[in-house]
Amino acid sequence: MYKSFRVKNFRCFKDLQINDLGRVNLIAGKNNTGKTALMEAALMLSSPLTPNLLLDLLSSRGIIDSDKNRRDVWQQIFYGLDTTCEINLYGVERNSYERSRCLSIIELASMESNPQHLANYIQRAKEIGYFRDGYVDTRGTSMLVYSFSFPNSESGLTSVYLASKPELPFYTSNSADISFVYFPAEARRNPQERANVFSTIELHGELPKLISYLEILEPNLTDMRLLSLSGNLTIWGRVDSHQIPLRLMGTGINRFADIAMSIMVEKPQVIFIDEVENGIHYSAQSDIWKAINEVSEAMDIQVFATTHSLEMIRAAYEAFSEDEKLDEFRYHRLSRSRKSGELRATTYNELDMKAVAAFNFDHEVR
Repeated sequence: MYKSFRVKNFRCFKDLQINDLGRVNLIAGKNNTGKTALMEAALMLSSPLTPNLLLDLLSSRGIIDSDKNRRDVWQQIFYGLDTTCEINLYGVERNSYERSRCLSIIELASMESNPQHLANYIQRAKEIGYFRDGYVDTRGTSMLVYSFSFPNSESGLTSVYLASKPELPFYTSNSADISFVYFPAEARRNPQERANVFSTIELHGELPKLISYLEILEPNLTDMRLLSLSGNLTIWGRVDSHQIPLRLMGTGINRFADIAMSIMVEKPQVIFIDEVENGIHYSAQSDIWKAINEVSEAMDIQVFATTHSLEMIRAAYEAFSEDEKLDEFRYHRLSRSRKSGELRATTYNELDMKAVAAFNFDHEVR
């Protein structure tokens, strides 16, 4: 789990610091205040040796095409489109020794304008075996340089190139990764993927556990089965005495079912849910939070979610208050400084949330 984040020169953030992260974190704010961008930064820091991660994400959202090595494509991740400013993503892990992690991204051309900087980088890369066949001529190559390290530990620097030259070797290590699952705002599994995940849960004997999670949203659910009609595998549930396709039980329970099943199969350390309120009626939002809390607590998972919904913030407060788990919940509000125009984060912990609740949560988030 993460204890804090700092994001510098990434997307819309010049320098944003969040110090008090909880087990469950809800991020809100007006449009264009960086809610999804903050989540993307956390994704990159969690998997720092997968340089295509963010570009693949942008591609899946239709923001960029398949030619991801064009300079005007990856230029978008730099603050103000200024590739001379090095991106720095910092995180402190919430564990016994609070290990910190740092990911830096810079355009190679910017390093070449500073010969000493480039020489130092190449020397470090050689020390870890990156240049296995000696010096590689990178002149004229359009690329980003990724550098990752654990600053307060004995672990050495790990470096990766994202380049238009695929022949450049990669130096990789799984030890840097924090396992995660990401649920985009418009995510929806195709039927075959859903059937595969459900089958894995049933094979592992965990179907009763899945049903118990979904009962929070549908108390009359007693059984689930994977059935084939006309050659299509579909998940059905027994509600009272009726068999009903899960797809017909409502968007809320379907979205949570996908979240719960992914968590049970992939067993991540962190989950990211963009626009958590999508498809969920306001009357069911408190139950959704109770369900998310129960699953994440049972499996010791940290949660990050974004929202445009004031009702969703209120529902989270109500759910965690009723379960007496408000101390594990944090509400992070992103806003833009009227004076400097820069984005900042205000974090509300248990005491802050109670104080805000007394004034009816009059926060503009749309």
